[in-house]
Amino acid sequence: MHFYTIPSFLLLLHTATSDPLTTTPQLPSLNGVLDHVVVYQPLPAAPEYKSDDSFNARGMEHVYLLTNTFLDLIQRDDVLPKGINTSMIINAVGEGPASTLQFMEAHWQDLLLQYIGVLTTGVFGLLLAIILPLIGLFFCCCRCAGKCGAYPDSHYDKRSDACKRFFTGVLLSVFVIAAMFGSVCAFVTNHYTFTGWTDLTRKMDISLDDTGHYFQHTGDSVHVLLVTNFAELEEVVNDILDESGPTLKKQLANITEAVAIETLNDLVSGLSKVKRNLRDISDDTNELEAKVAQLQDGLSRSQRSLTSALEGCTSNQVCEKFLSQYNLDKDLAMADDFLKIKFKMPAITGVLSDISDLIENDIEGKVLVGKAKFDLIEKQIEQSIEDIKPKVKTELREMGKQLEAQNGKIKAALQGLDLAVIQKDIPKLDTHTLKYVEYRYYVGLVMASAILLVLFCFILGLFYGMCGKRPGGLYGDDCCNTGTGASFLVSGIYFTFLFSFLLLLLTTAHFLLGAGVEKAVCQTLLAPHQSDIFQQIDQHYFQPTLNEVLNDASNGNNRYSATKLISDCHTNDTIYNILKLESVYNITELTNWRSHYGIGEYIENLKNKLQIGELSGITLLTPETTHDLEELARSEISDMDFSKFSDILEDEITKIDLRSFIRHLRTLREQVSRYPSLKFVATKLDNEALYLENMNKVVETVKLTLRHLKQSVTQLEKNIKFNKSSMREAIHTLIGQANRATSVIRSKGPQLIGDLTGRYVSETVGLIDEYVDRVLTSIEREVGYCAPLSTSYNATVVAFCHEIVDPFNGFWASIGWCFLLFLPCICLSVSLISLYRKSEGYPGPLVETETQPLDKKRRDRARGHRRTPSGFPEVTHSRALPPVPGEVEERAHSRYRDTSATRHIEPPRYTSNPSLNQRSPPSAPSGEYERPPPYYYPGP
Repeated sequence: MHFYTIPSFLLLLHTATSDPLTTTPQLPSLNGVLDHVVVYQPLPAAPEYKSDDSFNARGMEHVYLLTNTFLDLIQRDDVLPKGINTSMIINAVGEGPASTLQFMEAHWQDLLLQYIGVLTTGVFGLLLAIILPLIGLFFCCCRCAGKCGAYPDSHYDKRSDACKRFFTGVLLSVFVIAAMFGSVCAFVTNHYTFTGWTDLTRKMDISLDDTGHYFQHTGDSVHVLLVTNFAELEEVVNDILDESGPTLKKQLANITEAVAIETLNDLVSGLSKVKRNLRDISDDTNELEAKVAQLQDGLSRSQRSLTSALEGCTSNQVCEKFLSQYNLDKDLAMADDFLKIKFKMPAITGVLSDISDLIENDIEGKVLVGKAKFDLIEKQIEQSIEDIKPKVKTELREMGKQLEAQNGKIKAALQGLDLAVIQKDIPKLDTHTLKYVEYRYYVGLVMASAILLVLFCFILGLFYGMCGKRPGGLYGDDCCNTGTGASFLVSGIYFTFLFSFLLLLLTTAHFLLGAGVEKAVCQTLLAPHQSDIFQQIDQHYFQPTLNEVLNDASNGNNRYSATKLISDCHTNDTIYNILKLESVYNITELTNWRSHYGIGEYIENLKNKLQIGELSGITLLTPETTHDLEELARSEISDMDFSKFSDILEDEITKIDLRSFIRHLRTLREQVSRYPSLKFVATKLDNEALYLENMNKVVETVKLTLRHLKQSVTQLEKNIKFNKSSMREAIHTLIGQANRATSVIRSKGPQLIGDLTGRYVSETVGLIDEYVDRVLTSIEREVGYCAPLSTSYNATVVAFCHEIVDPFNGFWASIGWCFLLFLPCICLSVSLISLYRKSEGYPGPLVETETQPLDKKRRDRARGHRRTPSGFPEVTHSRALPPVPGEVEERAHSRYRDTSATRHIEPPRYTSNPSLNQRSPPSAPSGEYERPPPYYYPGP
């Protein structure tokens, strides 16, 4: 008595089976035994995450870069000084104002040194906000006193004034253009700050939604691996346990070629079908033989009748056309290939008789006896392991329950963070802040508009100063002149001083707030592992909260840090590794399933449970059965050629299509009937058409019979050949295989069964290991990758820092940039104002060298605001020179004239051309007045 082992579990393998009719002189090597397949449900598809951590600066990237670079220069790396931590600050603030003041008194020097750069910049802004209005006050007083460019020192240009006016204007244009960029950036960043804040809650809500989807998808994936996939494995394993006997017997049959007895049983059990197929073939061939003879005779008769009928109308054009189209002797006949086929097969009768004799001799029962002996092996295997199957299934179910329990713990750990509470409070952010954000937006809009107003004045001043004409002496002259440009420049200076206090104060407040948020919040969130304040907050607040939330899931074995969690998540590690869930359930313990669940012990015990009786007396084919099978092989059925019926074309029975010929014949009858002398021909044609219709029905019957014959031949060949060329070859091959199988089973049967059982067990163990590998690989490398969670975190940080804080800082930087540029603009504008107000060009070297007495005191007293007291038209902004003592006549360029003589004439046209003949006698008044250059008159 021998003992053999049957496996207890099955997963994913295919059995390589050999051709049952292939002769193999040697025992083949063992291949796969199991032919069951476990089709695992794939992991659920990842949800469609909507968070987007990309940032579009929309043209402001250079502004943000410069602003952040400036902040980095004036700020230290750490948020808090070395001697202060977040707990101290929170405790001081929590105890009230008195404690806060006491804390500030104790640590103000540390805080001052930590933020010396920010405070210095803030103090500079406050000082500038105070000093600029004072400077503006002094400037206005100076202007009222006639100083600071209120009036030009002369009304004509000096030699260098034109060059000075050009280069000063160009330099001012450079500063104004630079300020224009700042003004545009101020409006844009102010708008970006507002839109970024209004969109913050939506993006935070999307990020939290994605976080929830991520944890849900991770939990579903773990459930599929530990619960669903194991249930699929368990179902297949139970099927294998129930089919262990047939499986081993089938593999033994394939190896020993005992499968031949199965094939022989199929062959002899199908003899009744073969007999029925032969009878159908005999009936069909007899019918075809009769129908072909009937069709051949009918077509010959119709050929003679039509030839006789058409001889009476050969002179008719219609008949001639028909005869030219058809050759009745050749066309109205059967196809030559079809006539060559001999349908009748007399040998079928003898074959039917032989098969009937074998059936009556009970050949099927004799073969079935050998098959029953081989099937006893299967029954013995089933009986040997019948008592151990329930135990293996019970242990397998226990393993599944433990996996379900572990799945519940992992899902509890993933669901420990209740995001619904946080998500429910997000809309409150807009409720409490949106009103103030709108106020700040309008304040920023007013600040940018004030900058734009000042810039507008400077731009118009430059435009009129560079493109306008000189100011004229008459009220009717063009107002868009350089004097207008000077007025706009003065307005720009006044507006700058007027708005300076409020704008610089608000800009400084924006700077302090933006710099603080950028350092304390944004840099902390963007690089928490490098932030001292985040590490302190993490240590005192985040870590206790996280450990409390995740304590149940981790059984209190893990200590979680927000810094470490965020850092690991950004590296796209799996949630299993990030949360250290191996302490909750070490998934690698699945590799010890043999000892943990007791299944391995049962599998080993199966080797001692399988008991197979002695196989030395087994006989698959007795000599009598072999003799009957050889008689069947000698039957004439193997010599009969049925392939000739398979090659017949059903549509080529007649040479022409009878339906088409009948239609043409009826058409000919209708045409001939129109001639009274040919009516007898028409009658004959009509009769022949009716006769040919009957012949066509015979053709259709032949087609149906031929189709049925082909089907019977195909079924017959399938029942007798078994993938061989003939029934004789198939039977001889099967007899040889059955005899060899008997010899192999008698001599090596127990050894083969033992080898098959060992292979069966090893494959089963390998399949369980494959399932474990699938779980380990999926959980550690595929399930719960933290990239979606990292994207949600980054999307929130980008929404706040890059889309709100960066534009906010860009706004105060743009306002400050403009004000710093306005300072040189003021100095340059003061210089340009006096140059733009001069009404005369450079008079030339002749007048410039004229000697004029100087009396500085009187000249200074003469300066100031003057207006002509008379009602006559004012023709100049300067006084005329009196006659030189000793001269009787006026100087040619003297401005003393009789104003009464000019009241009724056209106002004179001034000229400053010094090349005119100054000694020429006065002539009659003309349209142009010759104006001499000004000179000094000390007064009486």
